[in-house]
Amino acid sequence: MVRYRHILFVFLFTGISLATNAKKTDFPVIFPIDDISEADTADTINTMTLEVTINQKTTIKMEKVPTTGYLEVYSILGRKVTSINLKTCVANTCSIDLAKGIFILKAGKVAKKVIVK
Repeated sequence: MVRYRHILFVFLFTGISLATNAKKTDFPVIFPIDDISEADTADTINTMTLEVTINQKTTIKMEKVPTTGYLEVYSILGRKVTSINLKTCVANTCSIDLAKGIFILKAGKVAKKVIVK
């Protein structure tokens, strides 16, 4: 039994020493890093800067908003207050009338917090 442990011990350290002395090889790159998929280009091309006017007083800019979809307004408790189709926004501007409170405006992946006084 002791002899087997000695042989296993020798193989273990021999394998480690061979692994550390092995030459480092570079593997071929299958997928180029700079390649941009069609989904990424679709997200960047179909975006706009949206100006949201609240109660005809305050204007908020939201960048990289998709051109299609909805602008959703949520209360701070998470309840949906209103929803506006982005295709109905004229010249990248929308107007919303909100009561006093704290709201979250969300369009696509972009969200902004708003305090209405």
